[in-house]
Amino acid sequence: MTRTDITMHPDTGTQSNYLTNVLHGHRVGFIAFGVGVITFLFFCLTLAPGLTWSNSAQDGGDLLTAAFTWGIPHPTGYPTYLIGLRAFSFAIPFGDPALHGNLFSAFTASVSVGLLFMVTVKILRKLDMPDSINDRFVLISAGISSLSVAASRMFWSQSTVTEVYALNAMFVSAIALTVLGLRDRQEVSSRQLESKGVGWFYGLATGLLSGLAIGNHLTIAALIVPMVIWGLLGNRIRKLAIRNFLSVAAGGLLGLSIYAYAPLASTQSPVINWGHPDSFQGFWWMISGTVYQGYTFDVWGEELFHRVVTSADHLLAQFGFIGVLLGLVGFTHAWRQIRSFLITQLISASLILAYAVTYRTADSFLYLIPIFMLFSIWISAGILRVLSNTNNIKKSLAPLLNIGPRTIAGLTILIVILAVPLFSIITNYSNLNLSNDREASEYAHSAFDTMEPESIVIARTDKTVFSLWYQAYIADRQHAVMPVSAPHIVFDWYWDDLVTQYPDRMPDNRPEGLQMRVLAIIEHNLGINSIYEADAPAEAFPELQLVDDGVLKRFIPG
Repeated sequence: MTRTDITMHPDTGTQSNYLTNVLHGHRVGFIAFGVGVITFLFFCLTLAPGLTWSNSAQDGGDLLTAAFTWGIPHPTGYPTYLIGLRAFSFAIPFGDPALHGNLFSAFTASVSVGLLFMVTVKILRKLDMPDSINDRFVLISAGISSLSVAASRMFWSQSTVTEVYALNAMFVSAIALTVLGLRDRQEVSSRQLESKGVGWFYGLATGLLSGLAIGNHLTIAALIVPMVIWGLLGNRIRKLAIRNFLSVAAGGLLGLSIYAYAPLASTQSPVINWGHPDSFQGFWWMISGTVYQGYTFDVWGEELFHRVVTSADHLLAQFGFIGVLLGLVGFTHAWRQIRSFLITQLISASLILAYAVTYRTADSFLYLIPIFMLFSIWISAGILRVLSNTNNIKKSLAPLLNIGPRTIAGLTILIVILAVPLFSIITNYSNLNLSNDREASEYAHSAFDTMEPESIVIARTDKTVFSLWYQAYIADRQHAVMPVSAPHIVFDWYWDDLVTQYPDRMPDNRPEGLQMRVLAIIEHNLGINSIYEADAPAEAFPELQLVDDGVLKRFIPG
């Protein structure tokens, strides 16, 4: 061996050991990144290529139009989502805004799954397990349960369309992670906290994320409040550190300032400007969801019972029988060791469930996604519980098979993968693969191909209104079509917006009532500008003539 060989060898060994230590020390982060990448690629394979109505994504056209015109969508305004989508779109050098909206959901959903993996690992490491369960099994169990969430029917359905629920899921995972860090810091002495200089960080991060999350979807408050209280209290109430409380409050106020977007954007008179929130009355109408308050807690009696049962069916549909069984096993095992955390989860789940089942809309079950994410943690604990019994399983199988505990553990892991995430992918792929879904975009294109420039089209459903808004204000602005939402015409602010945007196509007088206002617009333009109806049957206007014209109906002067 030469002198050069001798001097190089220690350096090489040192570099190799350093790299190994780095990989080992950060392996949870690296694995979380890998889980997120795998999930993102999977969602991209099943992504809707553009505007879509599938998976309860009718609101996509409204959100896209508001985001890309710096406007205000339906209450509660979703400022965090709008700004996040617009920022994400700047980084994508290809595709149209509708594709960007779907990609944004895929991206935030995959980040959610990666962060959920990290949350699950932290929880599992708090459990007492036999010596046969090493950290490798913890990582495997957390990986399987996180991927099971990604493959679950409801989570998957919202990861390939333009909606707010994937971003909501990302905040669920992120807040859970910072709350766990906050809780851990409560169990460290004040002197240690000060020396580490991170005592305030988790409180500030928790508050900031919570405020931003509420700016995306208000229902997440049902999860945030119990979780933050749990994180602040530590083991005892006397453990509450005032500096952490103040940092959470400061972060929360900073996050909630995202709602300043609504009045600032409204002052610019965007084409989509629900409620005109630049006034206090309009702002409150927006953030309180006044127009939808009649749906809240509006389900009772037999219908409520049916919805509760349906919620249980949804849980079974997400993870299958094996997944639910593992979750119950894991919950029972964890109850004896991290009871306060599970009680906090149960409180959050109960609040979310109570709101979801009593809110009278067809898509309110999407509010249950955070519950399914929390349940996946119990699934991972159940997997670990089963793996901890490999020696007992070996004894039971000894008379039949001569296999060791490692083989049994491997077979157990394989069975769980086949029975939970893979089974969900196989059974749901045909319904949730939206790669060829072009119904909504083809409808909007066909409608505009039918209409002459400067036509008026009246629409009455979320599907048609929002898709025509997107086409008129984003995809085909040069056509100068005037889309009229009949359900919104009863609001004076919407009428005034139409007058400002299309002064020559709007009547001078403003009658009362939906039907009278629609008729006033028709009569003002009939024989001058082409007028179309997207949804109403011919008998809706007995005094007028309607004829089929492509995907629309056309008014004919009588």
